[in-house]
Amino acid sequence: MNITTAIFDMDGLLIDSEPLWYEAAQECLGKFGMIIGEEQYVETTGLRTKEFLQHWFGVFNIDHAHIPSTEKEITDLVITKVMDGGTMMEGVLEAMELVKQSSLKVGLASSSPLALIKAVLEKTKMEQYFSAICSAEFLPYGKPNPQVFINCAIELGSQPAACICFEDSFNGMIAAKAAR
Repeated sequence: MNITTAIFDMDGLLIDSEPLWYEAAQECLGKFGMIIGEEQYVETTGLRTKEFLQHWFGVFNIDHAHIPSTEKEITDLVITKVMDGGTMMEGVLEAMELVKQSSLKVGLASSSPLALIKAVLEKTKMEQYFSAICSAEFLPYGKPNPQVFINCAIELGSQPAACICFEDSFNGMIAAKAAR
């Protein structure tokens, strides 16, 4: 099958937000006495904030009742950090122009909440490149589940096997591979 579609992840691929997520997590989780080292943190990169918190609250035996408020706090803090100082990854605009010239359909599939996706696209002025934008925010499962990539392909009118995915996290690569 010929490749007709390019689907991009966002965090760590289009915008250098992974350090901002880490900073926000450290600030918010510090209130519970939690400290997560960078090597440990990488294990959960690419997960939705809810799953990230479920994992780490389980590890540190923190009451899961705090997850909804902490999830909102982290997301709001990341949006602020992105808007204040987020930067595009090197070569992104060149890559997007190349894909645009190739006449591939282009989508964005992220585990991030839609509010953050919109903030990143506003900050980077990249809305013009994407014909479909999909978030795993309200799906039953986030990455490494493939549904966000499958939904993006469907929204673009493409078969999953006709898509190439650009992803930077281990969990995201599992999702892209599982989506075929």
